[in-house]
Amino acid sequence: MSTPALPRHRTRSGTVHVSMGTLTSVDVPTDSDRVHALEVEVAQLRTAMLSRAVIEQAKGVLMLLTGCGDQVAFDLLTHISSHTHRKVRDIAQELVGSATGRSPLPDDIKAILRDACPPSAPMH
Repeated sequence: MSTPALPRHRTRSGTVHVSMGTLTSVDVPTDSDRVHALEVEVAQLRTAMLSRAVIEQAKGVLMLLTGCGDQVAFDLLTHISSHTHRKVRDIAQELVGSATGRSPLPDDIKAILRDACPPSAPMH
């Protein structure tokens, strides 16, 4: 016993809609949709990998300057990020750029770091 063929039609985007009784349509992604989704995912993963490297470097800078652990350094990065309304990776790039002498540290980041890690009192 064979089942009757379901009526199909393609939309402009190439999505196939299948009519099935009370279920009016089902979106079936095309190969083009899948390829596009994978290309977007690869681009996002590449960005994440590059961001991770600079974030790890910035954590190292903060750990060296403050003597804190890696989690505290990351917490400090996220704190600066939330208070300056910039992405963590952008804050990390600023810190690494400053530590390597490529660019001065922006004043707003300096102020937050100064508040979070005040200079120690001179020894007598």
